[in-house]
Amino acid sequence: MKEAGYIAERSLHAVAADGNSFEIGLGIGRPYQVSTDEWACSVQVTGLHSCLSDIRGADSWQALQLACQLSAQLLDHFVAGGGRIFWAETSEPLSVADLFAKI
Repeated sequence: MKEAGYIAERSLHAVAADGNSFEIGLGIGRPYQVSTDEWACSVQVTGLHSCLSDIRGADSWQALQLACQLSAQLLDHFVAGGGRIFWAETSEPLSVADLFAKI
């Protein structure tokens, strides 16, 4: 059964290509089991998308990783279209790579 709330959240400040300023809310939910061989994980990118479907994977690890990847791809698309993102706390510019560490 799907659990309410998110296990990780972050707010960003954004400026669209047209100059409009708004907040982006990122959220990743706790993976939950859908069936014996399928898990799902909720993801939010408010400000850019109002309602995203839960991401599904073969296990909890894959569902969680796919949810994070979707968040990064949606932010990449926004930035590629001329949008800019900033830390909400300091208003300093940041890149999508700053948010999603590579190991």
